[in-house]
Amino acid sequence: AVGGSAGPGASAMVWARRHAVAAAAASVLPRRCVVLLLAAAALRPGADASVAEGASRLESLMGRLDDLGQQMQSKHLTLSTLESLRSGVLNGERLDLPSAQRQYLERGSPLIGEVTFDARHRPISTNATRHFQHLRTLAEDVVVRFHAFMPLKRVSTGSYTASGPAALLLVIDDASRLSAYDPESGGAPLMGPMDLGHGAGRAVTHLATTSSQESHLVVTADDAGELRVHALRVVARRENRTKDEEEKLAPSGRQMSKLNVTANFSCSFALPSAQALGGGEQPKLVTVLPIDRGEKVYFLTGDTLGGISVFFRNGTLKGRVRVTEDPGGVRGLLKGQSQMVLFFSSHSFGSFSVTQVDVQSAPCSGWNSPVYDVMLDPGYQSSRVVLSLSDGDVLVFSTTRGKSKACDLTLKFPHVSTQPFKLHVFRGHIMALTAPLADDPRSAEHLREIYFFNLAAMEEGYGPSPSRTVTLQASFTPRQPEDLALSVAMGAGGQPDRSKAHIGVRFVDGKGVELYGLTLKSLANTQATAAISPGDLIGGEPDEPTWWSAVLGWVPKLGIFGIALIGVVVWNLRRASGGGLGGGDEIDEEFFQEQLQKARDAERAARGGSRGGAGVTEDDD
Repeated sequence: AVGGSAGPGASAMVWARRHAVAAAAASVLPRRCVVLLLAAAALRPGADASVAEGASRLESLMGRLDDLGQQMQSKHLTLSTLESLRSGVLNGERLDLPSAQRQYLERGSPLIGEVTFDARHRPISTNATRHFQHLRTLAEDVVVRFHAFMPLKRVSTGSYTASGPAALLLVIDDASRLSAYDPESGGAPLMGPMDLGHGAGRAVTHLATTSSQESHLVVTADDAGELRVHALRVVARRENRTKDEEEKLAPSGRQMSKLNVTANFSCSFALPSAQALGGGEQPKLVTVLPIDRGEKVYFLTGDTLGGISVFFRNGTLKGRVRVTEDPGGVRGLLKGQSQMVLFFSSHSFGSFSVTQVDVQSAPCSGWNSPVYDVMLDPGYQSSRVVLSLSDGDVLVFSTTRGKSKACDLTLKFPHVSTQPFKLHVFRGHIMALTAPLADDPRSAEHLREIYFFNLAAMEEGYGPSPSRTVTLQASFTPRQPEDLALSVAMGAGGQPDRSKAHIGVRFVDGKGVELYGLTLKSLANTQATAAISPGDLIGGEPDEPTWWSAVLGWVPKLGIFGIALIGVVVWNLRRASGGGLGGGDEIDEEFFQEQLQKARDAERAARGGSRGGAGVTEDDD
């Protein structure tokens, strides 16, 4: 009896409920069928109001069972993922996780980024030791706060070229002293450590150098807001050498030289005071940039109040203008093409004219997360700006549309990290170093890696299949890179030779600067990306050799050429003998020797040509 009543209707309802519950428990009938069965039983004669109430309760129970089933399935997937992570950690392998799942887990635990890859944007190569060839350690006993490369000009005299480094490595230590090192030879510093004159109790907070090969200016700023400029004088002195060394160097056209580096104080200046700005808050220095326009040199500063100040070569103020009202003011300044200087704040960027001391056009904005770093794409003559946001996103904006100004979002990098990036440009790639935020309480737990994003592959687009946008993902565990500086050698005509690059890496809680030789093969177009194997994208050789590459490596090209020549000789002999060697005709031995000698002469000539006229010959005997 249901609800205290008895009768045929109640008995039928009890029967229906029993079989419906049994069917639902055994997953024989769907939930809707169970509900319809109960409704049919409720419509039988003699059923009372309590039947409908029982059906409603059963409907609620079935809904809770469905929710419980979904939760159990979610827990099962979680346990499977955790088991895969555990197996990967124990085996020393990184697990592939879907993009959304990896991002969600990494926000809760920074360890996830260390033991997993983004399945959709898995890097083509992770072999850091292959593409970062360690050369030497500079300033190995010094605690380095800042380091930067300063390009040098190679001096040529007649048919001789003075040998020397393509750049100097400048280092600021923890005592705010300046030193200069030769990256190509290492050893003791060429200059310093030298006191910069900021005074006792002050710490250097900024270091900036000129990018020109003609002027060598170093700008430093301390925590009190004082900026000091030093001019470096680099002289290559010819070394004394013996007659044998002179004869060895004569064919190469080089001279052995020793660099002599000296520094002279030039000027000092500071930001305009609050009184000079009409009262209010005193601006604080955020960034500094030296600009050399031929014979004219300017110093640009960005402050916390959103102002950009322009100073002359002697340190006098030319002018100041406020370019943004975003919190934090001007966060960075970059030198662009021609007279253009790019400034950026937390939520905008724009172009600034040094000569006019004014903004050239309306700043570009339109994103939510604050900007962390900015880089100009040199392939588009500074018309494309790459923004690194604090949440790990990287956006690309185009500032021109035809001949008019624009602010168009043209590209978005794959989100492979929850941490922001420090950006550099190298051979068609954006080199990005993960840099945890200073206010992050778990910043020390995040893994710092260097990503190489392929711009050509991203412009082509990517679908649901695994992309090839991340060419290289380099990790230096257990060491954590804190900052890096890139130096590109200068070739003929003062143009950069990007096939030869040095990268100076400063590690967390380490001393000195580690110098690496960086090799990365750029892609001519995205069609070549799909045509070659992943290992061919970097370094010129595949990470795992195929059977064809093994055969080509075992058989020299000269041997293949010789086999082809022998085949031609045999074919000529068959034709001369009447079409076959086995037809009973005798072969002219002298004719065979003559043809064989011609083949040897041709092989010897080909061998000499392949050596490029080096004057090296070998006997065939």
